[in-house]
Amino acid sequence: MARGKVAVKKMATKKAPAKKAPAKKAAGAKRKGRGPSEAVVIRPIKEAYSKSALINLIAEQNEIARKVAVGVYATLEAAMLGSIHPKGLGEFTLPGLLKVTLRKVPARKAGTLVRNPATGEMQPAAAKPASVRVKIRALSKLKGAAIG
Repeated sequence: MARGKVAVKKMATKKAPAKKAPAKKAAGAKRKGRGPSEAVVIRPIKEAYSKSALINLIAEQNEIARKVAVGVYATLEAAMLGSIHPKGLGEFTLPGLLKVTLRKVPARKAGTLVRNPATGEMQPAAAKPASVRVKIRALSKLKGAAIG
């Protein structure tokens, strides 16, 4: 009997993906906006900003179009309102600056005895419907800025 050659299959090996050279930036291309490493100088502000003035400030400080700044402001506003929506999370935090929380206050029946803070005596109170109390708490950066 004639013996034939037996084909030996090699096990499949994974090839390393070809490395691409990093894309070069065009000469003279400037990066817009302020990077995280660039410090913002905090100066005292003597007048309150209107919504329009605040949007203009955001656009100028970050070298972006006013239309983009309006979008940034609208997104922040939508995130805040969505968080404190009755079906939302119930709190919103601007990290380091402030925290907005909601507290549900239960209804009070008429005739419930409550303490009079002036005299300390107990007296019947009027009926009140259930409500939601919004509390805003200052966080570290805001407290530090207020102290100076």
